[in-house]
Amino acid sequence: MSGIRRSIDALWPLALLVVFLATFRKTSNDSADRALAVCDEAYASPLATLEECLALDPRNVELMTEIGDRYVASGTTERAEAMYRRALAIDPRDGDVHLRLGELLLMRGDVAGARAAAEAALRWQPGSVTAERLLERALSPRVEPPATRAARWHR
Repeated sequence: MSGIRRSIDALWPLALLVVFLATFRKTSNDSADRALAVCDEAYASPLATLEECLALDPRNVELMTEIGDRYVASGTTERAEAMYRRALAIDPRDGDVHLRLGELLLMRGDVAGARAAAEAALRWQPGSVTAERLLERALSPRVEPPATRAARWHR
């Protein structure tokens, strides 16, 4: 019996290791890993993919900005405004997003909103020529036709 007892004593750590490895589970699934890999290169992806990536990383301001830009390009300005405002809620110091929002608001005829966005952009990007020009256009009494504003947006 002592031979059997010695064999059991020698094998029980190995048996515990096998049980541990059999029950060990990976913390993330493979589909999430693939999705994150796609999101690393998402900026060349369709809008639906960008939105899926944003669901995985809901605080990604760069992704929100890209999605907002895509909405503007497609004429879905309400959704673009919402996306820019969402980005600014996360990073209110992002002067580029303030500029995008200001251009959008000016394009839609919201002069007061565009002026506020231009001033915010200048607060975070002092001396920005683009922000100064946006502010000048927002303060200008001259009203541009929507087609001119849209053409300027896509430059």
